[in-house]
Amino acid sequence: MRKLVIFGAGEFAEIAHYYFTHDSPSHVVGFTVDREYLREHRFNGLPVVPFDEVLRHFSPAEHDMFVALGIGGVNRKRAAKVAEVERLGYALASFCSTRADVPAGLVLRPNTMIMERAGIQPFVEIGRNCIIWSATRIGFHTRIGDHCWIVSAIFGESVTVGEGTFVGLNATVAPCLSVGSNTIIGAGALILRDTAADAVYRGQESRPSRVPGWRLWRP
Repeated sequence: MRKLVIFGAGEFAEIAHYYFTHDSPSHVVGFTVDREYLREHRFNGLPVVPFDEVLRHFSPAEHDMFVALGIGGVNRKRAAKVAEVERLGYALASFCSTRADVPAGLVLRPNTMIMERAGIQPFVEIGRNCIIWSATRIGFHTRIGDHCWIVSAIFGESVTVGEGTFVGLNATVAPCLSVGSNTIIGAGALILRDTAADAVYRGQESRPSRVPGWRLWRP
């Protein structure tokens, strides 16, 4: 059983701690954050140490690390911290829920997390440092680039997703499309054509009906 240190002390770090503790062979022993974000010295009952002292407290020879940062800078902050952690000599842990539907032989690359009830079909490739949330569906032969964050979205088969992309809740990407790098696809968006890099695609927001609710219940 490898000891694990989680970078971060926010909501995503709490989620990572839960998954690694209850559904993996890793043993979480502490947290680390950049010194300017150090507010408390304990989180979830475990020590929190400043990142500039992490080598003194948690040796890379005995500890792996998982970087639990969100989508800040369209995933760039997490990508930068992953590179910094590797330069210190840590191996980056990954997680795949035992309740995810994944094919045999799926390569789980460093600092990638696949949550419960994700459905990933055969011949899919997922890059480094990708976060795949619950109930995401990824079709055959789709390729997800590095540093992506996907929230319960649906991908048809043979989609190519560029690195650094964010795909929001319930978005759908049609088969055989190319999603440009660092694209932001909002919740509920429907993508039917290739997308440009660094572009933002918004879902259609529902509008309230002019008919008041009480009229629908009137006998």
